[in-house]
Amino acid sequence: MSTDTAVRPASGYHRVIGAAASSAIGDGMRFAALPLLSTAVLHDAFQVSAVTAATTLPWLLFALPAGAYADRFERRLLMVLADLLRAAVLVLTVVLLAADRLTFWPLLTAAFLLGVGEVLFDCASFALLPSVVPEERLESANGRLFAVQTIGRDLLGQVVGGVLFTVGRTVPLLIDAVSFLVSAVLLRGIRGPAPDPEPEPGSLAEKPRPRLLADIREGVAFVLRDPLLRALTVSAGVINAVYLGQIAVFVILVHDVLNLPDSAYGALLAAGAVGGVIGSTVASRLTTAIGRVPALVGGLATMGVAGLAVGATDRVWVVSAAYCATGFALMVWNVVAVSLRQTIIPDRMLGRATGVYRLFAWGTMPLGALVFGRVSASAGPRAAFALGGVVTLLTCLPIAYALLKDSRVTDRRKTPEDAQ
Repeated sequence: MSTDTAVRPASGYHRVIGAAASSAIGDGMRFAALPLLSTAVLHDAFQVSAVTAATTLPWLLFALPAGAYADRFERRLLMVLADLLRAAVLVLTVVLLAADRLTFWPLLTAAFLLGVGEVLFDCASFALLPSVVPEERLESANGRLFAVQTIGRDLLGQVVGGVLFTVGRTVPLLIDAVSFLVSAVLLRGIRGPAPDPEPEPGSLAEKPRPRLLADIREGVAFVLRDPLLRALTVSAGVINAVYLGQIAVFVILVHDVLNLPDSAYGALLAAGAVGGVIGSTVASRLTTAIGRVPALVGGLATMGVAGLAVGATDRVWVVSAAYCATGFALMVWNVVAVSLRQTIIPDRMLGRATGVYRLFAWGTMPLGALVFGRVSASAGPRAAFALGGVVTLLTCLPIAYALLKDSRVTDRRKTPEDAQ
């Protein structure tokens, strides 16, 4: 990607934030409405679970090629196309629903295509942000981006989506489609870096462009041979596996251990989201005050201690406080880790490195759910939380070693080799 194109950081950043907020609210409504719609239309537990799984499957199938495309093409345009794809899929779903033609296979296909659009949008967006925000403001910018996504998706969107579904099955889907169109309009006004131009035919610089698989291999090799990027990627995989595993058994903990009603489950989930919002807003200031290494290792340690606390109690206030602390620490980790990766990875590799990172980080989540579900079934949900706490605390050691050993953690400038 060429970085010669002039950008206007404030304007571009605000448009990215606006697009992310619009898309997140719509996504939250879809996350709430799609399972409800599947249950109402299909009446089959396996088919309903298959539709839910289809929305996450593209991360395993397309994270690597999506990252490569984010480095080959203009990232802003790729995000716009992803928005338009998702809007069109939602409109077609509404049409099929209105015509009473929305059966299992069309709904499964729609869920899969929505997931494909999410993969393309996310890989391109995290690669685009460093080109519209000055390097010294990356952590603050990522913090605000995570905050609007958390508020829009996990707080506003899901609540509103569930309510609107009771008004009409098509209402949340149509509003979600509008949210993607608003996002696309905002993104069109961003002036970001253009892809490197192809050499003129017959020129001395002319050489065949690497194939897509070669681009993917280069991205995977780049991440795996860098000790710090490798440690961040593996740590993210462990964190997400533990987090989703704990989420998978959290409802069992609420019902069987805390003896609380369904309404309390939603309130406790909201406590985690509130912690995440707070963490995303203070992450930049926290890093400035104590440094990147304490912020990252401290975030991991906090998540580990919170898991152990839940595993050792049946008190509601302890579980609520621990879950809020987990949300806070997880968001601090995300903001600082993502900003660090954006700082040390050269622009031409950002898309592919993001794809590799997301593949490992998101690919472990189903495994975590299965393992923690098995532990909960045999020893109870508190044992599963305690296991997650121990695993997370053990992860502190290798990531701390990698962070302390690498001078780029404190030096925010890219090395001369990276800048090539």
